[in-house]
Amino acid sequence: MFLRRVLYMARRFGAFTAAQAAVYLGLPLEEVKRRLDRAVEGGALRAVDIAGVRFYYRDPVEAAEVILGSVDVAALLRDERERLMRL
Repeated sequence: MFLRRVLYMARRFGAFTAAQAAVYLGLPLEEVKRRLDRAVEGGALRAVDIAGVRFYYRDPVEAAEVILGSVDVAALLRDERERLMRL
C-alpha cells in the first residue's frame, strides 16, 4: 500500500520530499524517510539531493521541472546544478 501511494505521488506531482509524503500518507517523517530510501534501493523510485533537500521521483524530466520550479537555480552550487542537468 505504501509503495503504491508513493508511486502515485511521483506520477501526480513529478517529484516530492519525504516531508510532503509524510503529510500525504499520515505517517511519521522518520518512518517515511526509511521506507522511501528502501524504495530507492529497490529501484522503485529515484532520489536526488538538491539544496539540502532530498527529492524522490520516477520520471527525470518531470522531476527536473518540479525541482527547478521550487528552488532558486542561481543560488545552487555548481555541482547541484550539474546534478539537475543529469537527471
